[in-house]
Amino acid sequence: MQVARKNVIAITLVLVLIISVFALRTPYDGCANYTQALNGGTREFGGEKYKIELCGARRFLGDGDEIRLQVMGPAGDVLAERYFAVRTINDAAPRDLEYGDDNIFYYDQSKSSPLRFIAMPPSRMDWLTARVPLLQRLIAFFS
Repeated sequence: MQVARKNVIAITLVLVLIISVFALRTPYDGCANYTQALNGGTREFGGEKYKIELCGARRFLGDGDEIRLQVMGPAGDVLAERYFAVRTINDAAPRDLEYGDDNIFYYDQSKSSPLRFIAMPPSRMDWLTARVPLLQRLIAFFS
Protein backbone atom coordinates (compact mmCIF):
# COMPACT_ATOMS: atom_id res chain seq x y z
CA MET A 1 0.00 0.00 0.00
CA GLN A 2 2.97 2.33 0.40
CA VAL A 3 3.47 2.49 -3.37
CA ALA A 4 -0.18 3.39 -3.92
CA ARG A 5 0.00 6.17 -1.33
CA LYS A 6 3.13 7.61 -2.98
CA ASN A 7 1.44 7.53 -6.38
CA VAL A 8 -1.62 9.33 -5.05
CA ILE A 9 0.54 12.00 -3.44
CA ALA A 10 2.58 12.47 -6.63
CA ILE A 11 -0.52 12.73 -8.82
CA THR A 12 -2.10 15.19 -6.39
CA LEU A 13 1.00 17.40 -6.39
CA VAL A 14 1.14 17.41 -10.20
CA LEU A 15 -2.56 18.30 -10.48
CA VAL A 16 -2.21 21.11 -7.93
CA LEU A 17 0.76 22.49 -9.85
CA ILE A 18 -1.04 22.33 -13.22
CA ILE A 19 -4.22 23.89 -11.88
CA SER A 20 -2.32 26.67 -10.09
CA VAL A 21 -0.34 27.54 -13.24
CA PHE A 22 -3.59 27.86 -15.21
CA ALA A 23 -5.39 29.72 -12.43
CA LEU A 24 -2.62 32.26 -11.84
CA ARG A 25 -2.21 33.22 -15.51
CA THR A 26 -2.16 36.80 -16.57
CA PRO A 27 -5.48 37.82 -18.01
CA TYR A 28 -5.76 38.13 -21.76
CA ASP A 29 -6.12 41.74 -22.83
CA GLY A 30 -5.37 44.11 -25.69
CA CYS A 31 -7.98 42.38 -27.82
CA ALA A 32 -8.46 45.25 -30.28
CA ASN A 33 -4.70 45.58 -30.85
CA TYR A 34 -4.04 41.85 -31.23
CA THR A 35 -7.09 41.39 -33.47
CA GLN A 36 -5.90 44.12 -35.81
CA ALA A 37 -2.20 43.15 -35.73
CA LEU A 38 -2.81 39.44 -36.39
CA ASN A 39 -5.45 39.83 -39.13
CA GLY A 40 -8.58 39.04 -37.12
CA GLY A 41 -11.94 40.76 -37.42
CA THR A 42 -15.23 39.88 -39.07
CA ARG A 43 -15.08 37.19 -41.77
CA GLU A 44 -17.68 35.34 -43.78
CA PHE A 45 -17.74 31.55 -44.16
CA GLY A 46 -20.55 29.72 -45.92
CA GLY A 47 -22.75 32.81 -46.01
CA GLU A 48 -22.51 33.44 -42.24
CA LYS A 49 -20.45 36.16 -40.58
CA TYR A 50 -18.13 35.28 -37.73
CA LYS A 51 -16.10 37.54 -35.47
CA ILE A 52 -12.50 36.41 -35.07
CA GLU A 53 -11.08 37.94 -31.88
CA LEU A 54 -7.51 37.63 -30.65
CA CYS A 55 -6.33 38.63 -27.17
CA GLY A 56 -2.86 38.25 -25.69
CA ALA A 57 -0.90 37.65 -22.51
CA ARG A 58 2.82 37.44 -21.84
CA ARG A 59 4.08 33.87 -22.05
CA PHE A 60 4.90 32.19 -18.75
CA LEU A 61 8.08 30.68 -20.23
CA GLY A 62 9.88 31.90 -23.34
CA ASP A 63 9.68 35.10 -25.30
CA GLY A 64 6.62 36.46 -27.04
CA ASP A 65 2.95 36.29 -26.24
CA GLU A 66 0.33 33.64 -25.79
CA ILE A 67 -2.71 34.38 -27.91
CA ARG A 68 -6.31 33.37 -27.29
CA LEU A 69 -8.21 33.07 -30.56
CA GLN A 70 -12.00 33.06 -30.27
CA VAL A 71 -14.46 32.48 -33.09
CA MET A 72 -17.82 34.05 -32.26
CA GLY A 73 -21.10 33.46 -34.04
CA PRO A 74 -23.63 36.06 -35.17
CA ALA A 75 -25.22 36.09 -31.69
CA GLY A 76 -21.84 36.76 -30.02
CA ASP A 77 -21.48 33.29 -28.50
CA VAL A 78 -18.04 31.65 -28.54
CA LEU A 79 -18.07 28.76 -31.00
CA ALA A 80 -14.37 27.84 -30.93
CA GLU A 81 -11.33 28.82 -28.91
CA ARG A 82 -7.64 28.11 -29.40
CA TYR A 83 -4.45 29.12 -27.61
CA PHE A 84 -1.16 29.57 -29.42
CA ALA A 85 2.17 31.32 -29.07
CA VAL A 86 3.73 34.04 -31.18
CA ARG A 87 7.29 35.18 -30.78
CA THR A 88 8.04 38.85 -30.89
CA ILE A 89 11.84 38.93 -30.93
CA ASN A 90 13.90 38.12 -34.05
CA ASP A 91 11.43 35.72 -35.61
CA ALA A 92 10.65 35.58 -39.31
CA ALA A 93 7.91 32.96 -38.91
CA PRO A 94 4.41 33.97 -40.01
CA ARG A 95 2.18 35.36 -37.28
CA ASP A 96 -0.96 36.58 -39.04
CA LEU A 97 -4.08 34.48 -39.41
CA GLU A 98 -4.77 33.24 -42.91
CA TYR A 99 -8.16 32.30 -44.29
CA GLY A 100 -9.22 29.54 -46.65
CA ASP A 101 -12.69 28.87 -48.01
CA ASP A 102 -13.62 26.86 -44.92
CA ASN A 103 -10.63 27.15 -42.57
CA ILE A 104 -8.82 29.63 -40.37
CA PHE A 105 -5.07 28.96 -40.34
CA TYR A 106 -2.84 30.09 -37.49
CA TYR A 107 0.78 29.47 -36.55
CA ASP A 108 1.60 28.13 -33.09
CA GLN A 109 5.27 28.92 -32.74
CA SER A 110 5.57 26.80 -29.60
CA LYS A 111 5.06 23.60 -31.63
CA SER A 112 7.54 21.82 -33.88
CA SER A 113 4.89 21.73 -36.61
CA PRO A 114 3.41 25.22 -36.20
CA LEU A 115 0.66 25.35 -38.86
CA ARG A 116 -2.75 24.75 -37.21
CA PHE A 117 -6.31 25.36 -38.35
CA ILE A 118 -9.93 25.66 -37.27
CA ALA A 119 -12.50 24.20 -39.66
CA MET A 120 -15.38 26.55 -40.37
CA PRO A 121 -18.08 26.38 -39.26
CA PRO A 122 -16.72 25.12 -35.93
CA SER A 123 -17.61 21.58 -34.87
CA ARG A 124 -19.50 20.44 -31.75
CA MET A 125 -16.15 19.49 -30.22
CA ASP A 126 -14.89 23.05 -30.80
CA TRP A 127 -18.03 24.37 -29.11
CA LEU A 128 -17.55 22.03 -26.14
CA THR A 129 -13.86 22.80 -25.63
CA ALA A 130 -14.57 26.54 -25.82
CA ARG A 131 -16.77 26.11 -22.76
CA VAL A 132 -14.37 23.92 -20.78
CA PRO A 133 -11.07 25.86 -20.74
CA LEU A 134 -9.05 23.17 -18.98
CA LEU A 135 -10.11 20.63 -21.62
CA GLN A 136 -8.94 22.97 -24.41
CA ARG A 137 -5.59 23.53 -22.69
CA LEU A 138 -5.04 19.81 -22.18
CA ILE A 139 -5.79 19.12 -25.85
CA ALA A 140 -3.39 21.91 -26.87
CA PHE A 141 -0.70 20.64 -24.51
CA PHE A 142 -0.79 17.09 -25.87
CA SER A 143 -1.18 17.97 -29.56
